[in-house]
Amino acid sequence: DYALIVSASWRHVWAAHKLFPDENGEMCFISKENNSNGCAGTVDVSYPSTPLFLKFCPELVNAMCRPVLRFAMMPVWTYDFAPHDVGRYPIVNGQVYGCDGTLSVGRRPLHQPPFYLMPAQPPRYNLRGQMPVEESANMIVMLYAASYFGADSGLAGQNRDTLEKWVKYLVEYGEDPGEQLCTDDFAGHLAHNVNLAAKAMVGVMCYGRLLENLGEDGSFYIDKAREMADSWLKRCSGGEGTPLTFDGQGWSMKYNLAWDRALKLGLFPKEFYLAESRSYLKHMNDYGLPLDNRKTYTKSDWELWTAAMSPDSDVRNAIISRVARYLKETPDRVAFSDW
Repeated sequence: DYALIVSASWRHVWAAHKLFPDENGEMCFISKENNSNGCAGTVDVSYPSTPLFLKFCPELVNAMCRPVLRFAMMPVWTYDFAPHDVGRYPIVNGQVYGCDGTLSVGRRPLHQPPFYLMPAQPPRYNLRGQMPVEESANMIVMLYAASYFGADSGLAGQNRDTLEKWVKYLVEYGEDPGEQLCTDDFAGHLAHNVNLAAKAMVGVMCYGRLLENLGEDGSFYIDKAREMADSWLKRCSGGEGTPLTFDGQGWSMKYNLAWDRALKLGLFPKEFYLAESRSYLKHMNDYGLPLDNRKTYTKSDWELWTAAMSPDSDVRNAIISRVARYLKETPDRVAFSDW
C-alpha cells in the first residue's frame, strides 16, 4: 500500500514545481496550485511537499523559501507575518491571495499587476484573507528542516530580520490563535485552533534550533516553545484525544506535530503520540481519516503525516491502507489528488 502511494505521488509532486535561477544564479523552486486559482510559490503548498525534497535534495527546500523571503522584503508587504504566495503561475509578480480584488472577475483574477513594485500604501491585501500563523511557522519550519537535513543555513542567516519578525508574531499570537485561516482554508475561519497552535510551537522551537545552527544563542525561543507545549498539553487534556479547539469542541488530526518526531524537537513524549494517534482509529472511514469532526473530507498529505507521527504500526497501517484504497477505487482518474 505504501509503495502504491509513493509511486502515485512521486511524479505528481515533482511535476507540480518549476525550477529556475534568479538573476544571481540562485535556485528558485516554485510550486503551483493546480485546482484553485493557480497561485505559485504558495507556502502552505510547499510545506506538505517538503519531505520528498528533504529526502533527496534539501537545497530545493531553501529554493522554495527564497522567492517568499524576497517578496516579504518588498515595500508592498507591510505585515509582520509571512506571505501566502508569490504570484499566479506562470508569472511570480507578488502575492495574489487575499488581494483587494479590483482586477478580479468573481474569485478568479484575470491578471495581476506587478505587486512587488508597488509602494506600501494603500494596503493591497485583505487582512482577513491571510494565514498569519500558518505561513510564518511554515517558513521557519521549512528553513530549519532544510538545514537539519544538510542544506546551507546561510539563507536563514541572510534573512534574520524577517524571520525574527515572524517568530515574534508566533510567540505573541500562536499559543491560542484568534479567528483566522489555516492551510485547510476550504473549512473556513476558526478561532482557538489546536492544530494551528501546535504548528506555532513547532515553529518557535525550530527558530531556536536555527539560531543554534547559525552559532547564536537560541535558548530563549527553545524555552518559549517548551512553555507553549506545556500550556498546550494542559489545555488539551481530559479527553481520549486532543480537541479541535481549545474550548473543547470536536477533534482533529494533529499533523503539524509530525515535525516534533521527524526533527527530534522533544516537545512531547512518545506516550502522548501513542495515545493521540490511537484516538483516531474510531474516526476512520472507508477512505481514511477525516481532517476533523466537521466534515468527512480529508487530505492525503495530512493523513500520511499523521501516520508518520504515530509510533503505533497499527495506526500507521490503518491510515496508509485506506489512502491506498481511495487510490484504487476512486472513479476520478486525475493525478493523485491531495483532497
